[in-house]
Amino acid sequence: MENIILHSTPISDFKLIIGEIIREQLQNFKPEPPTEKPTGLLTRREVAQKLRITLVTLDKYTKAGTLQSYKIGGQIRYKAAEIEKAFEQVKNAKYRRG
Repeated sequence: MENIILHSTPISDFKLIIGEIIREQLQNFKPEPPTEKPTGLLTRREVAQKLRITLVTLDKYTKAGTLQSYKIGGQIRYKAAEIEKAFEQVKNAKYRRG
């Protein structure tokens, strides 16, 4: 264990010492790589599996406006980021009391 020595150091010297320590720490700092966010489009089946609901329930959520769907070339797709966002909103609303 290191010894702590207390003595009178001028504030300007103390600031320089602290500044040097911070610079050293910042130079050694390696940020973690960003976590991958879901990207791309999901099929109806993928969304239903992800949310653990039936396709009928997924259709109800879509018609109610809870989930936003997109029609691309005659196929229904959902944006993965929007599904995550809606899932979090539903999760938080479950415990809300009014």
